[in-house]
Amino acid sequence: MRGDRIVDLQFFIMGLELGRHDAAAFFFLVSFLSAAYGWVILGFLVTYSWVFGSVFVAVVNNVLGRFSSLLGVLWQGSRLGLKRLSGFILMRWAVRDALTQMLGLWYFGEIEDQYSFFKLFVRLKLMPFSVMLPWTRGFEKEISAFLFVWFLLDTFIAFIFVVDAWIAIVDSRKSGKEIVKEGCYLVLTMWNQAIQLKCLEAIICGTFVRWALGRVGGKVFASVFQSTMEVFFMVAWLFFYLATRCRDADSTGRRFEIRDLETVVQGLR
Repeated sequence: MRGDRIVDLQFFIMGLELGRHDAAAFFFLVSFLSAAYGWVILGFLVTYSWVFGSVFVAVVNNVLGRFSSLLGVLWQGSRLGLKRLSGFILMRWAVRDALTQMLGLWYFGEIEDQYSFFKLFVRLKLMPFSVMLPWTRGFEKEISAFLFVWFLLDTFIAFIFVVDAWIAIVDSRKSGKEIVKEGCYLVLTMWNQAIQLKCLEAIICGTFVRWALGRVGGKVFASVFQSTMEVFFMVAWLFFYLATRCRDADSTGRRFEIRDLETVVQGLR
């Protein structure tokens, strides 16, 4: 097996047939794409931290009957999200990216056309950030099988992490393993409601609805609608988290009040 890998690598290198000028251009392209991908990760991390933090601050202020300006909510939310959610969001992205790459190698690893493989590789790297599909002509069968398996596994992973962001915000002392463990436990306490809510989210924020809305109102309308619905489901899952915390506290004889979350927001002042 080792000898076969060496031979395959030699054929791959010989197939590139790069001169000095082409090698320099190829190196520049790889460096540029790597830098751009790093900025994409950073933008994704900052954006989601800011949105989660702002949603948490807005909901807590509304439940407590406290007024705060839009700029105040955004400022406090950005600080809260970047402070407590950066590591969690990076971990969630890493899991989804690893899943996508492993499935990609499984279904597309035998593609011999280097240009098609490169296009698929780039699109697979962007999948954890968007609903962009890695559709390439000539590989419809492999891509259809890949998308079916990827959708199921990605939905399952998203279900595991569904309330973990709120756990990370409320208790920043927990490790990643403790956050995931508590998240799974809380989801199991209201299993039926969690399944229904997640299925509804997967449908409304999924690819088919995006395609249908794009046909009716255009791509911009579809993007705006689904972005709005993503924020809506963030709020829904936050209330789901609060409900599970209250139920768990009642079953164990403890008390959990919404005002307990006030200390999280007050810590930003």
